[in-house]
Amino acid sequence: MRLTLNTPVEIHEFDRIEARELFSIAAAGTGGEHTKSFRMAVVCDTTPIAGRERLLESLGRLCELTIFDRVEPNPRSADIMAMLAKEDFSSFNAVLGIGGGSVLDSAKALAMLASNGGSLDDYLGASPSKVISKPSLPLTLIPTTAGTGSEVTKVGVYTSKEGRKFTLGSPLMTAKSAVLCGSLLEGIPPALCASTGLDALDHALESIWNKNADDTTRQMAGDAAVEVLTWLPVVYKNAVTLKAGGTTDREKQHTACRMMLRASCMAGAAFSVTGTAAGHALSFILSEDWHVPHGTACAFTLLDIFDLARAEETVTKSLGQIMKKFDPTVTDGAGQVVVLRNHISSMMDDMNIPRTFRELGIQMWPENINAHFERAFSDPKMGNQIPRATKENIYPLLERKC
Repeated sequence: MRLTLNTPVEIHEFDRIEARELFSIAAAGTGGEHTKSFRMAVVCDTTPIAGRERLLESLGRLCELTIFDRVEPNPRSADIMAMLAKEDFSSFNAVLGIGGGSVLDSAKALAMLASNGGSLDDYLGASPSKVISKPSLPLTLIPTTAGTGSEVTKVGVYTSKEGRKFTLGSPLMTAKSAVLCGSLLEGIPPALCASTGLDALDHALESIWNKNADDTTRQMAGDAAVEVLTWLPVVYKNAVTLKAGGTTDREKQHTACRMMLRASCMAGAAFSVTGTAAGHALSFILSEDWHVPHGTACAFTLLDIFDLARAEETVTKSLGQIMKKFDPTVTDGAGQVVVLRNHISSMMDDMNIPRTFRELGIQMWPENINAHFERAFSDPKMGNQIPRATKENIYPLLERKC
């Protein structure tokens, strides 16, 4: 089925997808879809995903596939350039990215560089030497985690040769199509399910407490938050059950995973318009300095930023509308926000999400906060926060985590 959102990406939903359906989506409109020599670059990683391997094996009987799998968490520009050097990307009819957020971002970079040339580092930073001016190769993205929303955004996050994480964005990086397939989340580890799911929730909330938000993006983000809070606990419980050797109803499991993918996609569509905010700016430091997984890094300050943001009246109103979906008996706006915070906090406790530096395995003292986190304030994402994020209101919340 087709999902319609405020995005130029064609979104297709399946509980389970067959190779011929995928080929039809990926090849549509490329001009080479009716030839036997159709060539597709497939970007993935080396993590075993049974459903993905079966799908690619079948897809390989329909067209010529070349696999590019040099992808690590927080994708490095060096790895992307090594994959680009492996073969002439301009000879491919299309690019397919199938994996988590790092895979999808890598596929975006490869599709963009194939058209625009140069090194990825040329495009990164506050004063890049090159800008994106040409459309990417036709790109189809299939997430195998539910959280980043990268399949519908115009941005990717990359680690430069100096070790800094940068967001690179352009409408010309947007995928042609996205495929949400519930069965590809089967077997996801519980910790990864929680981390990526909370990244999706953070995307939704940061699109609400954002200076670029408007009524449309707040509505989309609020709807996404409702869906995450509805389906993430279900998908997480299934993941825990399967890890323990138990069984689940596979059809219901695939549907729940598809709905969680939809929620992530909705949040991605919202923050593709607004950008993210303070929580993501802080998360980049945790990932750069201590290699904390992105979703866990975002979740680390989610409730603290929540407390900062609810001082803004427009934010409180939107947050209250989210909780109203779960408990309509609470009609007081401030009361709804308190109940929502408690609801999120309880869910995070159930998923064993770290709340302190010690729980992250990081030794941190209040006097060292500035040395690590000062550079977050030069990140444009920090400037999107409402109320305005400053060292005076951000550092105390970090100090309380020491």
